[in-house]
Amino acid sequence: MRDPLEWRAGDGPLAAWLELAGELLAGPQPDGYVVRGDVRWPDQPYGVELARGLTPAAVAGLLTAEGVAGLHVRTSGGRRFAEPHLEIAPTAEPGLGPDGPGARILHVTPAGVPAGTVPLAGRIRTPAELAGWLGRLSPLLPGGMPGFDWAGTALAEPLGATLLLRRDSVLLTLQPLEAAERSGADATSRLVLTSRAPDLAEHAALLGPPAVLEERTLSTVRDLGRWLGELAAGWGSGPPPKPGRLAGAAPLPRATRASVRRIEDGEAELMLRRHGRSELWVRGPAPEVAAWALPLLEPAVHEEAPAGSRRRLTRWLERVGGAVLGGPAVWTVSGLAAPLSAAELAGRLPALCPGRAFAVDRAGAGELTLGGTRTADGWVTVTGRRAP
Repeated sequence: MRDPLEWRAGDGPLAAWLELAGELLAGPQPDGYVVRGDVRWPDQPYGVELARGLTPAAVAGLLTAEGVAGLHVRTSGGRRFAEPHLEIAPTAEPGLGPDGPGARILHVTPAGVPAGTVPLAGRIRTPAELAGWLGRLSPLLPGGMPGFDWAGTALAEPLGATLLLRRDSVLLTLQPLEAAERSGADATSRLVLTSRAPDLAEHAALLGPPAVLEERTLSTVRDLGRWLGELAAGWGSGPPPKPGRLAGAAPLPRATRASVRRIEDGEAELMLRRHGRSELWVRGPAPEVAAWALPLLEPAVHEEAPAGSRRRLTRWLERVGGAVLGGPAVWTVSGLAAPLSAAELAGRLPALCPGRAFAVDRAGAGELTLGGTRTADGWVTVTGRRAP
């Protein structure tokens, strides 16, 4: 099915497509549309204004006269949360930059704030409100958006949702509403979902569980296991095993906060933020979260290991390697050619990184990396992979 936010020569009248795009996203524009072009470096790197106050029919006439054969709609966050930026641009654009041709870029923007029938931003206080906002995006998708029946109480913190359209992908961003109202949409916000437009409905279904939308404060491994269980239930994964009594009671680093930070083409990335420590990241297919997030239930994965004791550091490396990789790890250090065993790495790290404490900062996809690996000459990357 054709993408309603793209137009190609032969698809039908350009003016009719511009009218539809305007109705969906721009809304009434008493002051018309602005067309920019003629890039000139360095004084006008974003082009100069070619025309203002144009109707969709007049825009179509200008673009047709310029020989434009394809257009697409893209959006971005504005300086204010409720005032996103909307742009209609050629599908194929010349290479721009100081060494580029200084070509006509012909970007079309509404003169006023976009306010079409499809809201580019939404204020979300419950999962049901998010489902309603997603449902209103249906006219923008090749296959539409199904209705999501999401129940649940008010979220711990209201969220601002923003739709960001790209040439070949769609981003949904969720961030604390208070920050959004204060600083505008931010694509590095709490949760970003990235998808191709035809797959957005499938991937947006992963946003329903409150455990996905809320940042959780966790004190013990048992708390972490409960959060993972909520994610697994919401994403159709089998439940993760419950940690044993001793493991479950193990404390997490002070002020640990867990959240889903990214969902990209059906893969999810979880982050544990810890006070005074680097974040801990894990990633894998959402429907299999109980499998790839399982290493988080091993207390050693959350510990810091000081470089002072070679024996203690060796044991810790063996434990985290076994938890994440399911067996002994082979370790590599950037700048060192030969791979190392846990004991060999424990013998090298204190000299490489004197006075440092080490922790796991990323796990998944068959490897893990350590944080705290700063040498006198700068940071090095320490990676563990399953021994062959």
